[in-house]
Amino acid sequence: MKKRLLTMLLVSTMACGSLALPSTIHADEFDQKIENSNKKIKELSDKAATAEAELAAVRENIAAIREKAEKLQKEQATLGKEVSDLNKEVSDLNDKIEKRDERLKEQARAVQTGGMSSGYLEAVLSADNLSDAITRVAASAKLVSASNTLLKEQEEDKQAVEDKKAETEDKLKEIQAVASDLEAQKGQLVDQELQQTVLVNTIAAEKSTEEGKKAEYVAQKEEAERQRAEQARLAREAEERAAAEAAAAAREAAKVVETQVSTVNSEEASETTTSSSESQSLVTNNNDSSTTNSNSSTEESQNSQVESNDNTESTVDSNTEAPEVVTPPSSSINASAILAEAAKHIGKPYVWGGKGPDVFDCSGFTAYVFRKAAGREIGGWTVPQESAGTVIPLSQAQAGDLLFWGPQGATHHVAISTGGTGYIHAPQPGESIKYGSFQYYSPDFAVRVR
Repeated sequence: MKKRLLTMLLVSTMACGSLALPSTIHADEFDQKIENSNKKIKELSDKAATAEAELAAVRENIAAIREKAEKLQKEQATLGKEVSDLNKEVSDLNDKIEKRDERLKEQARAVQTGGMSSGYLEAVLSADNLSDAITRVAASAKLVSASNTLLKEQEEDKQAVEDKKAETEDKLKEIQAVASDLEAQKGQLVDQELQQTVLVNTIAAEKSTEEGKKAEYVAQKEEAERQRAEQARLAREAEERAAAEAAAAAREAAKVVETQVSTVNSEEASETTTSSSESQSLVTNNNDSSTTNSNSSTEESQNSQVESNDNTESTVDSNTEAPEVVTPPSSSINASAILAEAAKHIGKPYVWGGKGPDVFDCSGFTAYVFRKAAGREIGGWTVPQESAGTVIPLSQAQAGDLLFWGPQGATHHVAISTGGTGYIHAPQPGESIKYGSFQYYSPDFAVRVR
């Protein structure tokens, strides 16, 4: 009897201590992802350092060439002053030639009206006496000498005018060559800086994206570790509860055993008492087993429900579509809008390399106006802007067309036609945006922007 009771007590205690623990969530699976992200971030950081160093080198080159450009601009300003001085000298020489022509005409009229002749023989023969002959010869000699002097000066001044004109034309060609060189250098620098800046920004974006992924992995790992710690805590509490319940069951079973032992010696109710005790022990064990099985079934059902919810969330995420990218339509060219935008900037200063909105150079001004008024990108300097449309003769140029100075492929200046022989442009250092005319500065060809 005692042996049966002790066996039942052991079975009851084991049943109470056999509790199912939840499965542990492992955070180690995120370590590899984080390590991969660290490697990629390191690679991108190295690429970014290289790209930024190259961009810094490009900008140093830009600074050096900008310094050279400023020097060329000063030379250009000096040449411009020299050309202005030459034009004034030519004008003064022309005035002297005109005045000298008038003096020669007056001397010729004086000879005719005074009855004098430039021939020495005729002067002597026509004289009334010797004194008159000497006077006539002296007068004729003086007139001839003066005329010869004037004629010589006239020829020298005319030659000087021709020389000055040739020198002026050479200076103008030199100025145009300098302007073309500046435009070409500016275009190359702008392209290099733009390309390198795009590369640096692209690498920075990739690095930022990878850092975002890493942060997400780290957060997921921390969440997994938190869940693992929570499950460990719940497991400890479950073990403690199970131990407490087992101890309580053992104490209760011991009391039952003591009761059964005390009644064994009673002859009158020994069998009845023994049967009752065994039945009570079996009922207790069955109830504990049923409770344990019920708890296990409930936990499995909950785990299945969690997995089902996870699968549902995954399905919803996978069915989410990315937003459609809409490309905005391009705008048409409107000459009135172009001229209205250009006129807004009248009086703003010319600065080499200026792209607006407060300072401009010639190509920066035209690019800004077309971008603002028509939504068009026509290029950052003169040569690319030649390809923004169709080349047309100057005679066909209309308001809103582009006007170019210099040969195609090597232009050095650009303006916007206002119709007829007028245009609006950013002229040169020291001046501001203003209207101009073919009469004073005529372009070589025009382009109608498509």
